[in-house]
Amino acid sequence: MTKAFQIFILSFFIMLTNPTSMLACEVCGCGNGGSFFGILPQSHKGFIGLRYGYKSYDSHLSSVNLKAQEDFWKTELWARVYPFKKVQVLAFVPYLINQQTIQKTSKQVHLNGLGDITILANYYVVNTVNDTVNRRFNHNLLIGGGTKLPTGKYKYDLLSDTEVANANFQLGTGSVDFLLNLVYTMRHKNWGLNYDFSYKINTQNSDNYQFGNRLNTNLALLYFQKFDTGFTLIPNAGLAFEQAALDTKNRIVNTQTGGYATFGTVGVESYYKSFSMGINYQEPIIQDLSGGELRANARLNVHFTILI
Repeated sequence: MTKAFQIFILSFFIMLTNPTSMLACEVCGCGNGGSFFGILPQSHKGFIGLRYGYKSYDSHLSSVNLKAQEDFWKTELWARVYPFKKVQVLAFVPYLINQQTIQKTSKQVHLNGLGDITILANYYVVNTVNDTVNRRFNHNLLIGGGTKLPTGKYKYDLLSDTEVANANFQLGTGSVDFLLNLVYTMRHKNWGLNYDFSYKINTQNSDNYQFGNRLNTNLALLYFQKFDTGFTLIPNAGLAFEQAALDTKNRIVNTQTGGYATFGTVGVESYYKSFSMGINYQEPIIQDLSGGELRANARLNVHFTILI
């Protein structure tokens, strides 16, 4: 059993005895590491909406010349449709603003533009939520996958010794990547449990750079509070773990990539008629990123969604 997996198991039992929310980071300087999915609005309905996310990292921690702060802002159009009764399709279209500040010189580098678009399709293997049978526990299981398209600009050039060169700072990966995912939800009265697992398979881009494959798993405890006005609040807490393999350039391993991290999160979702809003705040608890050269800071995610 690897050290990273041992830490995940330990964190899992911590959550069970002390309900602190933990949601995954995007390992390795994460302008293009992946998407934060969060708790998706009502699973039986389509939706369209906007999400805003902010995250930051301290990078090259052992270097006087290269030490930097990296800030990432994401505004994302997201949507879900049901082309068939048991099939849902989701799309994520991000617009990114990346900023890198070298601490020694205060020099800043900016990138902004379209990021990599992600498309997923999930199939309902089990769905008792809308059954006419009165059940004590309701279950919902989706299995599927998708692809991430190289729509974001990728240009990774080796800069001088006094500047930061970081493939993860780019707007995209420059590669077509593939995702496998599973989502399971169980609900009993006002309480719910949500588990999701995803695995991202990265391919080599035209610059012969290949990001390491990434595993992400999340467990969240939910509480549903519905008011007479029709307004619903869903505070949530959970646990997540993400691990990334090492990146390669020309098949040479980059040892200052990869790693794992666990985040603590507090969040709440709200629904009223056809409108949904949500916010969550994430704080790093356990992390070992890029061989100790990268440190993740707190982050924030907000969304406004219209159910259709």
